[in-house]
Amino acid sequence: MARGRAREAILDAIRAAEPLSRVEIAAATGLTEAAVSMTVRRLLDEGLVVETGRRPTAGKPRTLLRLDPSARIAVGVHLDAGSATFVLTGQTGGIISRLARPASTPATADELAAGVTVLLAGSGVDAARCLGIGLTGSFDGAGDLGARLSVATGLPVLAENDATAAAFGEYWVARLGPERSFAALHLGSRLGAGIVVGGRVLRGGEFGHFCVRVDGPPCSCGSRGCLEAVAGPRTVVEAATSDAVTAAEAGLGTGSRGVAAGFAAVARAARAGAPACLALLEESAAFVAAAAESVVNLLDLDLVVLTGPGFAAASFVYGPAIQRRIAPADAATWRRSVTVTVSSAASTASATGAAAMVLRS
Repeated sequence: MARGRAREAILDAIRAAEPLSRVEIAAATGLTEAAVSMTVRRLLDEGLVVETGRRPTAGKPRTLLRLDPSARIAVGVHLDAGSATFVLTGQTGGIISRLARPASTPATADELAAGVTVLLAGSGVDAARCLGIGLTGSFDGAGDLGARLSVATGLPVLAENDATAAAFGEYWVARLGPERSFAALHLGSRLGAGIVVGGRVLRGGEFGHFCVRVDGPPCSCGSRGCLEAVAGPRTVVEAATSDAVTAAEAGLGTGSRGVAAGFAAVARAARAGAPACLALLEESAAFVAAAAESVVNLLDLDLVVLTGPGFAAASFVYGPAIQRRIAPADAATWRRSVTVTVSSAASTASATGAAAMVLRS
């Protein structure tokens, strides 16, 4: 295993189950004890890992290791329909500080830089330890905005797809072991999915553009019948707004409202028992569940995590729908048990993941 990959593997193993001894790290990562000892020595010298007591054994006591939570920090910024979420996280995965504020459409580098400054100033940590900024969300020209944000802050900026960042954010925050593979389905102002296999994010693919209806409506991508066009959040909000009964239930008036905010309003009404809003979400969830089943079957996964502000608001409909769709074939044919769960940090997963990818890089 290359030196950089060995570092990642050791840091991930400690993050998932700290404190660990060198022997336990070797067992968790598949590295030799000699390779673990050599790499750990470097991590101790760099201050990323600290020794934290000993565990008695039948022979020589084993020295335990944990991550130093303040050794490295990074900022994550997630943009979505007129708002920006900022988080500051360290290598243990916890959120040190969080900030949400309105943002222009499109957002400017100067306003994002101002948000980063406020976040760091209010965190109580040394801003000099910040390695950089992860930028993600629903926007165009990510590379250009990232370059301008880097100039405005003096920090390196890594731009990433929001669903991919959310998947890595779940891996980071939930402290999943490097052996765990899963799909993170993300719902914000659009649908997306990120896949983590062996602690690494798989890039490529568009969950929202799985075809779920061959004769379905045209999609913005140029195809037709895509999940996004048939059952995505914009489609849900447009359907709710165009129907007087559903619009009244959700409180959607004639004023302009972003996709994420409109979807959240429909979800709140559905949770409160509004029948038209609930029916609309259930129709959307049936198509999302079919696409989720395809992802699970293609990659033979046993864990699906729902993340993003949309699923944070509407998981009570989408989670059971996905579970119902997957369960019959699991029991009859595949002989597996797929868990469908909601991220504990669904509303901030993309921003946290973007920051974590800076720390990993």
